[in-house]
Order: sequence, then structure tokens, then C-alpha cells
Amino acid sequence: MRSDGFIIGLLVAAIGMGFGAAAHAEAAVSAVPLQGMAVTANTGEKPQSKLWFHDGRWWAVLPETTGTTLWRLDDTRWTPALHLSDATATHADARRADGLTHVLLFETGRCELVSLAYDDAAKTYRFWPERPSGAAISLDPRAETATIDVDSSGRLWLASDGETEITVRWSEQPYSAWSAPLVLATGVAGDDICVVTAFPNGGTGVLWSNQQTRRFGFRFHPGDAAPTDWLPDELPGAASALPVGDGMADDHMNCAVAPDGTLYAAVKTSYDTEGYPLIGLLVRRPSGTWDGLYRVDDDGTRPIALLNEKKDALLVAYRLGDAIVYRESPRKAIAFGSRHALMEKDGERLNNVTSTKDRFSGEIVFLASTDSAAEGVRLTLP
Repeated sequence: MRSDGFIIGLLVAAIGMGFGAAAHAEAAVSAVPLQGMAVTANTGEKPQSKLWFHDGRWWAVLPETTGTTLWRLDDTRWTPALHLSDATATHADARRADGLTHVLLFETGRCELVSLAYDDAAKTYRFWPERPSGAAISLDPRAETATIDVDSSGRLWLASDGETEITVRWSEQPYSAWSAPLVLATGVAGDDICVVTAFPNGGTGVLWSNQQTRRFGFRFHPGDAAPTDWLPDELPGAASALPVGDGMADDHMNCAVAPDGTLYAAVKTSYDTEGYPLIGLLVRRPSGTWDGLYRVDDDGTRPIALLNEKKDALLVAYRLGDAIVYRESPRKAIAFGSRHALMEKDGERLNNVTSTKDRFSGEIVFLASTDSAAEGVRLTLP
């Protein structure tokens, strides 16, 4: 157990490879470690989500030596369920919508969309009969990552970065033909990235980092507008931007959206100065206004945001040192509590924590990776 003060609670028994996870002092909160998986690419990238819950089970997409695989969680063990691609270096982003699960398989130089339909009788996923093969999508070869989401009309959006631009593409069912890229922002650094989010009450937004201006950017597409019509940059949390360190923006972000259309973005800043937040939360209200930056932690990296519907609470998980930790806050009066340990593996660094785009109620699964394996934990909250 670490001695620097952030491990809270006690370690539950390790499973398999000596992996440990913490359980809170409260009996109703538990963290059960899962069997590790040998993988050929890590659990990044930062804005992506690799898991979802359906028909009483958790599912994940990760590559192994034989290609990219759909995995099913059976108790604490991951079982291969479907071979998705021969590619062994993919970083997946998964979105469950309208009875399907769409999985973007991204790697430098290639990108493919695979769509899955659930077979209720067989209790497993099959390739979507409307488009049983993957759809290749041509992105900027310098793109660092890409994400997808599906809006209320069924249109599928894809946002990605380039050397100096942030772009968005879209497609209609069966999502085999894609638009040309629409440039939403220019003048970003080669290290900047973005994330696309569809809103439950209509519309789509893209959040990005701009380390040149030291700000985050965001543009919104109204649900009833033409795909090319996007509103101007809203400059998220600009009132909180400070001339400290390298500024507010860093290329770490992950989003969750509430049923009322409130957007929560866990971000990393570039303040890198004692006494200033390194992990923060940006909040966009349904009116289109942004709150100031909320402090999550003065240390940490690669945060993700999740919404606990049962508690009406926010959860932000991130790497701290070699472990994965999290903090919680009420959703309507944001104030983050103390750190809780989530995942730890003796002698190895865990990084790139990932989970689901969906809101959850009580139970949530996380994955993070070492140099050669993906480790997981099932967290149950009251």
C-alpha cells in the first residue's frame, strides 16, 4: 500500500496477477478486482470509452495478438466474444445507441467503424446485418485520436484532430459513407485533441484543447440545423483561465452528459504550479453558459468523467502516481470529496483509465493498463 496519504480504506484480496483494489470503510462500497488481459495496445486514448453494459453484462473492446476482440465480463473473468478486426494496435471508442453498439477502431494511419447488434437468443453480439463489415474512414494521418457519438436523429458524428485543426465528420445509416471533414477550429498545437458528445435533448458538441491559446474550445451544433451549421466557439471556463504555468488547457479531456443536457468535462490543466488545480471539471449548462473551472485535484493526469444516476453524482477517475484514484461530487452542488483508491498493482504503473459513455446506477467497471496488460475493477457504490 502506498504511504503518501491517498490510499483510503483497505485492500481487498488480489485476484490473478497480484492486482489490488480498495474498498471504502462503508460496507456498501466495494471494489472487486478483475482478471487481467494481455493486450497489444493500451487502454487509451483519453477521450475514448471502451466499455458498455447490456443485458446484465459488461462488454469491452481491446486488441490482442490475434486482432481486436470484443470481450464479455463473466463474473471476474473476461471471455473473448467476437473477433472484430485483424488489427492489433487499435484504440477503441464505443457508443451504445438505438439497439446497436458502434465501435470506432482507431490507430495511426487507419480508422474503421464496426457496428454490432445484440442477439437476444444467443446472449451475445453479432455484426449488424445492415452493414456486417467494417466501414473504413480516412482521417488526417497525423491524428492522435478520434471519438464518436450518435445524435437524437440517428446521425453518427466523428471528431478528430490534425496537425493544426479540429475536424468533424458525419454519416447517416448504415454509416458506410462519410462526409468530408468540416473544420471547427484552426491554430491548435500538434498535441491537441478533441471529443464529440451528443446531447439527449438534441444537438451535438465538440470540445477541444488549444495549447497555443492556453484555452479549451467548444462548438455546438443545434439538432435542427444542417450538419455544416455550427455555432461559434464558446470558450469553456474562460473566466477561470489564469496566466499561470502554461495556462489552463492541456490535451486531456473526457465528457459525460446528464439527461437535462448539462455537459461535464473532466480536464487536465497546464498550470503545473503548487496551489493550482491540475485536474478540473468544466460544466456547460443547458442554456449554453459555462461555469468556472471546478477544482478536482492539484495532482493527477488523464481524468475521465462519469455520472452516477442513482446518487445524482459525478465521479472523476484519474491516475495519481502509479495508481488509479477517484473523487465524487454531488451533481447539483459541485464540491469534490476526498480521494479514494480504485486500482493499484504492485511494482507497475497503471495508466489510461477508461470506462463507459453511459450513465450508471450503482455498479461501474473500469479498465486501466500496464505496459502489457489491461487490469480492471468492478466498483459498486450505494
